[in-house]
Amino acid sequence: MDRFKLFFLFLFLATCANSLNSLAAEAKREKKILLWADEFNGKGLPDSSKWGYEVGLVRNNEKQYYTLARTQNVRQVGGCLVIESLKEDFKGAGYTSASINTLNKKSFEGDIRIDVKAKLPHGKGIWPAIWMMGNNIKEVGWPKCGELDIMEFVGHTPNKVFGTLHWWDSSSTKADKHNSKGSNLIFDDLASVFHVYSLERKGNSISLFVDNKSYLNFSAPPTAFQNTFTGPLYLLLNTAVGGSWGGVIDDSIFPQKFIIDYVRVYKL
Repeated sequence: MDRFKLFFLFLFLATCANSLNSLAAEAKREKKILLWADEFNGKGLPDSSKWGYEVGLVRNNEKQYYTLARTQNVRQVGGCLVIESLKEDFKGAGYTSASINTLNKKSFEGDIRIDVKAKLPHGKGIWPAIWMMGNNIKEVGWPKCGELDIMEFVGHTPNKVFGTLHWWDSSSTKADKHNSKGSNLIFDDLASVFHVYSLERKGNSISLFVDNKSYLNFSAPPTAFQNTFTGPLYLLLNTAVGGSWGGVIDDSIFPQKFIIDYVRVYKL
């Protein structure tokens, strides 16, 4: 057999192998058991049996007031959830937005995968996030409760999404014993195309993905606070404005919309 035939035979076999690997991966994914989901197919405010609200000027020196059940800032439209950030005077703040979460509504335990399909807002000062914290936050505080940032975006870095894990670590030299590990990926279409942002937890190991591409893998160190990475978690969706990481705000960008197509939680 001449070398050209050998080359094409090799190419054919490699293509077949890749197809089989893709099918195997898809079959593995199909074995997931759907535990909880919101497809946002309703109208008006999000389902109150699934979502609660943070209210006010909450953290990080952010400039937005998180409103309570206000459709101007959060609503279901056309099968999606819209979190809209506005430039307006509201209860002493210069901006409004929304932060919803499943605390005291639904917690997620054991080996799980979270998929959130979303299209991001953009512009300097905007700071959307998909994240999780431990249900024990009121008992132990932060960072002992743990924080798993599935996706964060800051408008002053327009083509990059970040994933970060935060925890209390007895080996940390910081006064609050905070430690963290993160990574990022580059995209040029975050504001125009939906991407799927995901987290998988297996035992005490966490993996983060965008469109099934893994970009952070981490196992809890023995110096982490008890159950930080294995305990029950709740989910948060929000858009902040300005603050410690959002930075300087460009008022010309408003209004801005964080659009979420679905949230799906699977048992692995």
